[in-house]
Amino acid sequence: MNASADRPSWVTGALLAGLAAAGLLLFSGLRQEWRAESLQRSQELRAVGPDLQQLAVLAAAWPADRALGSRIDALLKAPASGFAQIAVSDARGNLLLRRGVYDRLDLPFPAAVQRQLRKLLYVLRSHEDSQRPALDAAPGYVVRFRLFNGAHRVSEPAIQALRQGARAQMLLALLLLGGFGYGLRRQLQPVVDWRRRLDGRRRLAGQLPPEITWQLRESLRERVGRALDGLQYAIFLVGRDARIRYANSAAERLTGWSAADAQGRPAYTVFHTVGEGGIPEVTPVERCLREGEDLPPQPCSLRTRGGEIRPVEVMACLLRDADGVVDGAAMLFRDLTASTRQFEALRREARLSQSVVDHLDEGLLTTDPAGVVRSANARAQRMFGYSRDEMAGVTVTKLMPVPFLNTPGVRIGDYIGARPAAHLPKVVGWRKDATTFPVELWVQPMSVDDSSGLVVIIRDITERLRGENLASRLGRLLDSAMEEIYIFDAQTLYFLEVNRGAQRNLGYGLEQLAQMTPLQISEDLDAAMFQSYLARLRGGDTGHLSYRCRHRRADGSSYPVEVRLNFSREEEPPVFMAIVADITERQAAEERLHQLAHFDALTGLPNRTVLKDRLDQALLSAARNARMVGVFFIDLDRFKPINDRHGHETGDRVLRAAAERLKQGLRNADTVARLGGDEFVIVAQGLRTREDAGRLAQKILDSFHAPLLVDGLSLPVTPSIGIALYPLVETDTEGLLRYADSAMYQAKQAGRARYHLFEADLAPERRRRLELQREVHTAIALNQFRARLQPVTAVQGGALSAALLRYDWQHSRHGLIGEDEAVLAAQQAGVRADLELWCIYRACELLAEAARRERAMPPLLVDISAFQLRTADFGLYAADLIDRFRIAPAQLVLVLRASGDEPLALHDAVLALIRRGLRFGLHADTVIPALPDGAPPLSLLVAGAGLPGLAQGQLPVLARQLGMALLVRDVDSAAQLAALAGAGAGHLGGEALQRGMELDPFLEFIQPQELQPL
Repeated sequence: MNASADRPSWVTGALLAGLAAAGLLLFSGLRQEWRAESLQRSQELRAVGPDLQQLAVLAAAWPADRALGSRIDALLKAPASGFAQIAVSDARGNLLLRRGVYDRLDLPFPAAVQRQLRKLLYVLRSHEDSQRPALDAAPGYVVRFRLFNGAHRVSEPAIQALRQGARAQMLLALLLLGGFGYGLRRQLQPVVDWRRRLDGRRRLAGQLPPEITWQLRESLRERVGRALDGLQYAIFLVGRDARIRYANSAAERLTGWSAADAQGRPAYTVFHTVGEGGIPEVTPVERCLREGEDLPPQPCSLRTRGGEIRPVEVMACLLRDADGVVDGAAMLFRDLTASTRQFEALRREARLSQSVVDHLDEGLLTTDPAGVVRSANARAQRMFGYSRDEMAGVTVTKLMPVPFLNTPGVRIGDYIGARPAAHLPKVVGWRKDATTFPVELWVQPMSVDDSSGLVVIIRDITERLRGENLASRLGRLLDSAMEEIYIFDAQTLYFLEVNRGAQRNLGYGLEQLAQMTPLQISEDLDAAMFQSYLARLRGGDTGHLSYRCRHRRADGSSYPVEVRLNFSREEEPPVFMAIVADITERQAAEERLHQLAHFDALTGLPNRTVLKDRLDQALLSAARNARMVGVFFIDLDRFKPINDRHGHETGDRVLRAAAERLKQGLRNADTVARLGGDEFVIVAQGLRTREDAGRLAQKILDSFHAPLLVDGLSLPVTPSIGIALYPLVETDTEGLLRYADSAMYQAKQAGRARYHLFEADLAPERRRRLELQREVHTAIALNQFRARLQPVTAVQGGALSAALLRYDWQHSRHGLIGEDEAVLAAQQAGVRADLELWCIYRACELLAEAARRERAMPPLLVDISAFQLRTADFGLYAADLIDRFRIAPAQLVLVLRASGDEPLALHDAVLALIRRGLRFGLHADTVIPALPDGAPPLSLLVAGAGLPGLAQGQLPVLARQLGMALLVRDVDSAAQLAALAGAGAGHLGGEALQRGMELDPFLEFIQPQELQPL
């Protein structure tokens, strides 16, 4: 009696079932691992694909262009690329270049040993791959490369799940194979009969009692069950009656039935398999027992005890006893929920990709290398009139018989990488209804895993050809037009169409103009203005507009043009059309008319019309910059005798020569005009004093000391000049000319060849104001102003908190000029900024002097105009003073005054001072009714004692809202001081509290005072 015959048949069945399950699990695990590696390789190729395509393009230029080697070195040196070695071959298989990170590794071994060590390093630390990039510029080039292990390793859930599932299945297979080997070895050993020891029905005499044998069998089941639990596999063991004998923990978790509840129940009452619509199905283990054969792994739907439908993979195998009789069956199953989700995600992605492809405007076919269609998108189906199923298996020659069927030697492969403009036969599509249409082809090779084929993109160009034919006819009409016609893109502004007239006038070819925009051929066309023209047309504000500019030819010359610009929204994409006319002759005629209308025909000088316009402008400028305008009325002495004696032609030449003399002695800003006859007028701007006007008049007289040389004659000519100065004479343009004419006659009556200044009777106050305006600039330069410090005290406690910088002007004739009058004179003279800079200078000087004496000083408040903050000169000058006198910027508080519409913008130099601690206050009249945006950081609100908002209680509320302290200045009377007692001001300053003082008395005054700086 052999050993196998003495053992129960179910042991042999279990071993065979385990072997089958191990084989299935091993096959499934290896298959999933192969899929994971394929996905990983696809990810790696996608990551390095752009680099490989670039290498292939560079290889096409090798060895003329050495950029290939440089690019390979850069990729090897970049850790993020992951390359260990790169080799590039041409289409014939010839190796062009190969380099690796270990090629320069210098080891203390012979060369042959070093080569073997390098190969070993490459094998151990990297894996090999290759790619043939499908590029037009580099056909057939192959890039072989080695990537470091782990480079471009991705952790996508799908790949991770595949790897984990594969490893779990292979581990379970190894465990089952180990169990099979162990069981087989025990089967072949006659001494140990585990099958009989586990079989309670067949027990040899003298062996273990039944209760111990049952315990061993249960122990073995528990071990196998726990092993399957670790592999996420559930198992049911059933008897011949399909009732459950054993269930592991995984089975409990998946079915919702505990092992105790499932024990002895029919399998179908615990493992509920359902089909579509929730219809119950026969369980796999019942089918296995009924059909008497094992069931391979198959998916099904399991309804758990709680009613949840769960996808599972299940397999079943028979269990036999030692006699080969079926003793029961084992059913293994695992949860496929995660795998199903991943599969559904992949399927959704595939549907999305197909939807995107179906929505393309072009038809797309995938074919095998011979041109047999594998798939077609929706556009291709509509284009040819076939359904998706009808398209599959159709050949390209049937869909496009011209040229692939009627032209020998032409194949679809000939169009690989070819552009539509290549010299290949035209392609005609053939629809299912036998109608034809012209098409454009793009063909590219496609390789997926081990399968290769072609991607064919088809475009129906019927409408385009119809449009091109129409455009050709219109182009011939436009080319024959005399005007220049340009059509340019509405976004890029590059020219799309240019007629021959424009090409001829500019001297550029069509290819050159295609790379240019209207701005590039226009000399004096402002880019911002041109964009505003385009914006008006795009917005529909106008249907067309016209402008003038100059077009620049290819040789550098230019000519004037008038452009009529239109916008066409009907085009796709929209375009602009410009119709341009050469206006050289028209402009010359206009210039001649303008010259005749505005300039004297004899001398070329401006006439009375231009003179009055320029004099009006000069008067406006004088009002802004506080300068005088001089009107010089000139008449040539004894011109009539010269004209009578030598004739009118000589007289005309004398007038032209006199005009040249007058122009030579003038500045560029001055204007000389001829009124008629021998009368001329000069308008001189920017005069400061009457002496300036006298010097200019004397210069004109001196220029006529030499006689005029005309037609060989030496003719002495002298002028008589009358001068009227604005604003010394407050009148209009005609009044100035009239007063200057009157002064000229007085000069003639005084003996000719001289000048006379018209004197108007001025009121004393106006004369004083004009003198102050003329002399304030000199007073600032000569430091004729005197600075005083006026204390500012806190309302609560009476401590000294700040000092106001006040000043006056000690004038030599007019005596003491107060601060307000000095500011007004500086404002009218255009030097207020200079006066404010002088104030800052004096403030820094006083602070530095107090510091030198080691005396404490409160912050000094200095008034400045807000426009100063926008200039770099102010910021740099203030920074220089602070650094030169070595004072703390926080010791200065600049009190700003601005008009309501003036933005308080800050220059970078001023921002730098703010970061160093410079502080700012604001005059209250600046922020009423609202504080302008963009103001600097403000800590103090300064108001005059007579400001209406103060009496009405608005300013204290405003100061609190803005987070500023309120300081009231110019409190010059006891009545004002009493009125401000409960007004809510934080600080007060004025004559009623303390007069302004120079530095020494100020320091003595503040010495006993409590100092609480702002």
